[in-house]
Amino acid sequence: MAKLLSAFSILLVAGIVVARGQQTAPDILSDAAKAAIVESVLELELRTQASVPDFANIRKVSSDNIEFIEPSRLSKHAFTLVAASQLRESRKDRVVEYLLFRKLFVRDGAAVVILSRITEGRPCFGAAFSHERSYTYESRRTAGGWVAQLIGKPAPLISFAPKRSAMRP
Repeated sequence: MAKLLSAFSILLVAGIVVARGQQTAPDILSDAAKAAIVESVLELELRTQASVPDFANIRKVSSDNIEFIEPSRLSKHAFTLVAASQLRESRKDRVVEYLLFRKLFVRDGAAVVILSRITEGRPCFGAAFSHERSYTYESRRTAGGWVAQLIGKPAPLISFAPKRSAMRP
């Protein structure tokens, strides 16, 4: 009886482990899928940077967290993949602007990507600084490939324009 109970408990535990493994398997993305997701986000980032409230012209992309992508895939979209070590070295004596893929994970069947725009370095005659603004994108697989959409962005920068009432004599 003890052997039967022991065998049953082993089968039960094995069944739970297998079932749990089957549930998380769709959340694992291949490097090819990750590269396509990165491309879809960069296509949208290009349009986002061109918009008035988020205007920027950042074309360097850090290799951190996206080592799986070929530089030629980024250059098709007017971006340049730069080694993270090279960016660290560059910021010691000048200001650099670049994009950094902070996170890429699957949630509810969609890939969620957190992309940061980073400006940092040491200007001439100034102290070193670092400024970061993070944007959240969601990318879904469609018949035509991965399509990204912007789902979260930082609050707008504060305007220091004087109030009209303060301008009156």
